[in-house]
Amino acid sequence: MTTTARDTQFVVLLDDDVNITEGLAMGLEREGRTIVTCNDVESAELIIERFRPSHIVADIRISGPYGFEGLDLIKFAKRVTPESRVILISGDDAEPLQMEGSERGAVAFLHKPFETGELDRMLDLISCSELSHGGIDRPLIRMPLLDEIIASEDLKPFVQPIVQLDSTRKRIAFESLTRFRSDSPLRNPELLFRYAARKDRIGDLEIACMNASLKAAKSFAAGISVFINVHPQLFNSGSRLRDAILRDGIDPTRVVLEITEQGSLKDTPQLLKTIAELRELGIRFAYDDLGVAYSHLTMIDKVRPSFLKVSQDFGTGFETDPTKRTIVSNLRSLAVDFGCELILEGIEDLSTARAAQDLQIPLGQGFLFGRPADVADYFWDIPGLST
Repeated sequence: MTTTARDTQFVVLLDDDVNITEGLAMGLEREGRTIVTCNDVESAELIIERFRPSHIVADIRISGPYGFEGLDLIKFAKRVTPESRVILISGDDAEPLQMEGSERGAVAFLHKPFETGELDRMLDLISCSELSHGGIDRPLIRMPLLDEIIASEDLKPFVQPIVQLDSTRKRIAFESLTRFRSDSPLRNPELLFRYAARKDRIGDLEIACMNASLKAAKSFAAGISVFINVHPQLFNSGSRLRDAILRDGIDPTRVVLEITEQGSLKDTPQLLKTIAELRELGIRFAYDDLGVAYSHLTMIDKVRPSFLKVSQDFGTGFETDPTKRTIVSNLRSLAVDFGCELILEGIEDLSTARAAQDLQIPLGQGFLFGRPADVADYFWDIPGLST
């Protein structure tokens, strides 16, 4: 059977009123049509960028009587995916708005209230044969708002062990990787943090993820530390980091803040003050993704990290790759020079673990010792390095 444009529509619905988007979605749902509902511009832009929908249905006003984000969205859509068909909806019957929308590239306009059937027929009439599939396997998905995600019980961590690379094979810590466990596209952590960044709320999301990680860490055995990824900009946010850690009641000496490469670590008085206050509490620091990124190394004497983590890009199979082996060896020397413990990420088999031992790398992390999983799943023994 020949597949038609009607059979393969991917529709993004944008309106700040959840009742409107949900009502439209229910009325428009049918086989062969994927619908994603969004209630803010930022989430709609992410979906448009990632999935290139065949149709975009957007309210003209999103943030109030003076906002015309729907008009701006047309410009964004035409730049990112010019083949998409944009249909504007509005309770405002102002002809200039309709004309402006048309000039920017909207192909149709519907005045609220309208029957869902009108929009249904319009979607079929204004087909888009160039774009046929969005890559989402569910017919109807609602994009949650950031505040909903932050407050959600579905924001939960997976943990992965960090072990000593000696005969004891002792777990000394778990890295906590908080994820939004839902059927939304925002279950992808990269997409989720891009969403928070567009809303200028990276700090709010980071603190929520930290709270989830600290809550899980309370169930760790005594003496086991928790490594938590932290965006560099949080170190310039006053007492937020300190307050979040102390609020959860965990021993601060068990907390290692793993500074990511998502932003630059800027030498500011506030950052140095925050680092000093956290260190006084016994909180330690780690540099993440060494080998791939080096941007934080200029601050190493001021941050004084306890750990340097070699990126899995260089850890996995480094023993068979002369370039990787040289980089890992040099990073080990760097760690020794600055009094840090080196953690080799990406250890997937015994040969890599043994090679790391030969280089006197003290700590390792990777699939050999366990994949990211729920805390309760970690009850099995770690494979012996001597077998």
